Amino acid sequence: MNTETKFEDGNLIVTRLFEAPRADVFEAWCETSKVQQWWGCADCTAVRSEIEPRVGGAYNHHMTIGGGTEIPGFATLSEYDPPKRLAYTSEGPGGPGTSMTVSVDFTEVEGGTLVRLVHAGIPDMRVDGDVELREIIRTGWTAAFGKLDGFLGAALQG
Repeated sequence: MNTETKFEDGNLIVTRLFEAPRADVFEAWCETSKVQQWWGCADCTAVRSEIEPRVGGAYNHHMTIGGGTEIPGFATLSEYDPPKRLAYTSEGPGGPGTSMTVSVDFTEVEGGTLVRLVHAGIPDMRVDGDVELREIIRTGWTAAFGKLDGFLGAALQG
């Protein structure tokens, strides 16, 4: 299955079926050493993460892209229900007082695990010249889900 994306009521919704057990997929989102192997957009060359797997814990992922530019990502886990759901909130690109929330549901289905991500609170703004922020985020999640699929496939084989 390919990664499917759509915008609905201002939220980005990303879904994909992973051919791996739900516990393994959830673990790939919550263990630092595993997240660092797949997190980030297509241009991401390294990820530095800090994960405290509990409500109120840190869920930070700092991506290094291109020529060494680091894009910080600070978030706080607002839901943590292994292996079914996690959610986190981060400061929005508008600075203090703005926030974005990402919730991820992991559903056991025939053939693996269906992951449904909802990214809410993406501001309607343009960055990097004249590119819509929501399109950058959609492209980033699409790439990350593809990388996660490759990571899970390699982990199950090895």
